[in-house]
Amino acid sequence: MFDYHIHSNVSHDAYDSPVRAAMAAKEKGLTEICFTEHQEIDYPYPEEGMVMLDDTLYDRELRKARERVPGIGIKKGVEVSLMPGSLQKIAGYVGSRDFDFVIASQHTIKGKDPYFGDSFEGKTLRQAQREYLEEMLFDLERFDDFDVAGHIGYLDKYLSNIDGLKEKTPFEYRDFPDLLDAILSSVILRGKGIEVNTSNYLVYGWPTPVKSVLKRFSELGGEVLTLGSDAHIADRVGWRFADAVAYMKECGIKYICKFTARAPEFVPLEKL
Repeated sequence: MFDYHIHSNVSHDAYDSPVRAAMAAKEKGLTEICFTEHQEIDYPYPEEGMVMLDDTLYDRELRKARERVPGIGIKKGVEVSLMPGSLQKIAGYVGSRDFDFVIASQHTIKGKDPYFGDSFEGKTLRQAQREYLEEMLFDLERFDDFDVAGHIGYLDKYLSNIDGLKEKTPFEYRDFPDLLDAILSSVILRGKGIEVNTSNYLVYGWPTPVKSVLKRFSELGGEVLTLGSDAHIADRVGWRFADAVAYMKECGIKYICKFTARAPEFVPLEKL
């Protein structure tokens, strides 16, 4: 088993070192992990202390983890946050580095992060969700240097914290079929994929994306799929992966991928 969405304290919002995260992964029987440290170019909340990813620190900490935790594969990845006005800058960054794997995530909607709640102000639930998917589609159609689109349904993790919303129901495929088909098709037609992200188990009884969206990805011919915990502490590495594998099988998924130098290797779910 392998975890392809892990943050260490190289990222601004995570807590444990790469060494500690790798040790936890090895203890849990994982055979490979990929650190996907945040790169938040032009993040619109400077007061939160967001900083550019320190590549020198990242490389040094990865080397340390590989030396101190033998017997487990440790790959170098990045999670970039897409924003319409910053896509060229983000592409320049990714293209100038050697990564094994790149996640493209939609963390903001019209310059506001659902984590803080202000992206829901003055909107109904479905209006906010539509804006999130519309901006994701806009960004993914104009950004090409990635391997999977991250946690489709990110904003729904924070619904329980939004006081002004009358409804707090995560979207299903039936709510935005045209938008979701466009997003999934845009990814699939370029040979890219999506991830199953188990951090959503902290809020709901399922990972991201919801089952109806994951099934649609499979129906449309999607093949590239990764599994990630989105761990920000070492104890969350590989979290609820057995449940996620069963979930993926129910959705018709046959393979998950791991990456080397941006090239996917397909591993049958039956082998996990």
